[in-house]
Amino acid sequence: MSTKVKYISIFIVPDDGSKTTKLRLRHPIYRFLTILFPALLVFMVASLFFWGKMVQVFREKAVLRAENAKVRQLAFELEQIRAIDNQLRVMAGADLKLSPGVTRSTYMLTDSLSEDSSIQQKDIPSIWPTEGRVSSEFGEYRGLMGKRHEGIDIAAASGTPVRATAEGKVLFAGWTDDLGNIVIIKHGTRYFTRYGHNDEMSVKEGQLVKKGQVIATVGSSGHSTAPHLHYEVWENAKPVNPRRFLPRKE
Repeated sequence: MSTKVKYISIFIVPDDGSKTTKLRLRHPIYRFLTILFPALLVFMVASLFFWGKMVQVFREKAVLRAENAKVRQLAFELEQIRAIDNQLRVMAGADLKLSPGVTRSTYMLTDSLSEDSSIQQKDIPSIWPTEGRVSSEFGEYRGLMGKRHEGIDIAAASGTPVRATAEGKVLFAGWTDDLGNIVIIKHGTRYFTRYGHNDEMSVKEGQLVKKGQVIATVGSSGHSTAPHLHYEVWENAKPVNPRRFLPRKE
């Protein structure tokens, strides 16, 4: 007749010959421990494996976040370049054809069209672009479609010099169907001016000009019925009344 095992004895024998230690465990506890220890070992190994995988995933996510941030920054810069390109096309008309790289160079020179912290006196259009009589004011509506006049017209004889109203850089000097021979100049980070219906132009794209420098001569190119200069001032990407900046004539 077999007897039921109630206890399990475990002897710990030191190598140095010191006293042997005896552990006496109840059989159910021993069986529980023989199941628990392998389970704990498996759990520890699995935990180390999955922790390594999680660390790798976290690192990959950090790299992806950094790459996504770069992509978003590039997309933001591209949108800014497109916005400047669209602005110049609106300023010069639908037929404006910019040379390769002009919008990128414009963007590099323009941190923000609305930034006014770097405005200097030399960047503000402040003289008359030509001699003559104002024949059409800013804001007038003309034609069958009632198009708003975004500048002023200065009637003058053909060949009268047209001068830059502030120091700046020529962004465009070419032909559009509406304003004929047109010059667009960027002044600092806030202002643009454009000069339309010119006869001859004496500046080219990318050229730096001084305030008062002759850039063209009055003509009647484009949609025009008589010699005059169409002059516009753009502030923070919007056309404004040029008379705000013009000194009063005696």
